[in-house]
Amino acid sequence: MADEEVKEVKEKKKGIGGLLMSIIVPAIVAVGATVVTIMLLGSNLTQPKQQQTTQPAPTEIKAVIIQPGTYTTFMLKGGKEVAIIESLTVTTASDACRAAIGERRDMIMDGLMLIFLSKERSELNTAAGIELLKKQIRAMVNEVTGFTGERERLGVIGVYLYIKAISSVE
Repeated sequence: MADEEVKEVKEKKKGIGGLLMSIIVPAIVAVGATVVTIMLLGSNLTQPKQQQTTQPAPTEIKAVIIQPGTYTTFMLKGGKEVAIIESLTVTTASDACRAAIGERRDMIMDGLMLIFLSKERSELNTAAGIELLKKQIRAMVNEVTGFTGERERLGVIGVYLYIKAISSVE
């Protein structure tokens, strides 16, 4: 009889232990998974805030390519018309880009000549045509100065162009 009582006590302990193990272990695993998930989500939420604070607003630095008042002419497509440019300035996001513009002015002027040689009068008489010209000038200056790819955000950020006239040459 003592043996039977010992067996019953052991079976009750196994039943209680098994019951505790089947409830406690999954509860611990669930709490652990929840904590890990919260930590991961919390770290994802704080990263964009850190990125926003580390990126300062770009500074705008003026670089003059064609001095106001100096009328520079560029031949248009076909060679029978010229565009007379009174001024061309750009804004850059870094001093390095402005310095590179000053050092490579002859290459920039050559690039401008090639851009204008691909244009017709009708392309320069519309707002869309002027905007396209500005984008092409910006891309060309960034390429000549080496501010492409990752560094493009430090290059030319704005182009200001004043076309005085488009005239026929005979």
